[in-house]
Amino acid sequence: MVEIKAEPDGSGRTVGVLGGMGPAATIDFYRRIVDSTYALRDQDHLHVLIDSRPSVPDRTAFLLGCGNDPRPMLIDMAQRLERAGADLLVMACNTANAFIHDIAASVHVPVLHWIDEAVAGTFASAPAIRKVGLLATDGTLASGLYARAFERYGVDVIVPGPSSQRRVMAAIYGPTGVKSGYQDLRSARNDVELSGQETIDGGADVVLLACTELSLLFAEQPPRWRLKTIDAAQVVARSIVARAGGRLDDRNADR
Repeated sequence: MVEIKAEPDGSGRTVGVLGGMGPAATIDFYRRIVDSTYALRDQDHLHVLIDSRPSVPDRTAFLLGCGNDPRPMLIDMAQRLERAGADLLVMACNTANAFIHDIAASVHVPVLHWIDEAVAGTFASAPAIRKVGLLATDGTLASGLYARAFERYGVDVIVPGPSSQRRVMAAIYGPTGVKSGYQDLRSARNDVELSGQETIDGGADVVLLACTELSLLFAEQPPRWRLKTIDAAQVVARSIVARAGGRLDDRNADR
C-alpha cells in the first residue's frame, strides 16, 4: 500500500504568471515550471497563478511603432495577480520584458527579469562563449535588451540577416507559424533552423531561443544544428522554481 501524505507543506512563494502571449506558449512555460520541480506529490509543487490574456496588444508591433501600447494591460495583469496573492511575478514573453521597469514600478512584489535570467543562465551553461546566436522577434531585437545584457559578460550577439529574420518571424506569426496554431511544424522548424544555422556560420558558439513560441516549437524536437542550444523559457522556468522555494529536478534540466 502506498502511503499518502495529505497535508501540504504551505511553504514557498506564490508565483504569478503574466501569460497569454500566446496562450499555447504560456501552457508550455507552465509545463516547464512543473517539470523543473522535484516533486513526489501534488503538494511539493509551487502555487502558481496564471493570467492568460491574449488580448494584450502585440509587443513587437508597439516596439516597431505600428501597434497599441501593451503596458496598461500588462500593468493591470500584474496588479490583479498581486491582489490575488502572488508575491513573485514573471512575464511569459521575451518581448514583453522590454517593459519590465514599468511593470515592476506598478506593483509591490518582485518581477523576475526574464532577460537577465536567460543571459546569466546561458553564460553559466557555456562560460567560454564569446558569441551567441540570438533567435527572437523583431521587437525583442529592436529593444536591444539581450545585446546589452550579453555585453556585460563580454559576449557578442549575432542575429540572422534580414531574409533569415523574416523566416523566424514567419515561424512565429505566419499562417503556418506557432501563433496560427503551428499546423505545419516541419516548415516552421525548417525556417528557424536555417536562420539559426546562419548565426552559427557567422561564428556563434551557442544559439539562444529567445521567444516563447520558438521554445514551444522545439519543445519536443530540438533543432538539428550541431551546436549547443539554450532555451530562455527553460532557464527562466528553473529560476522561478528556485526563487519561489521549490526544489529543482535536475533530471529535467534540459527539457
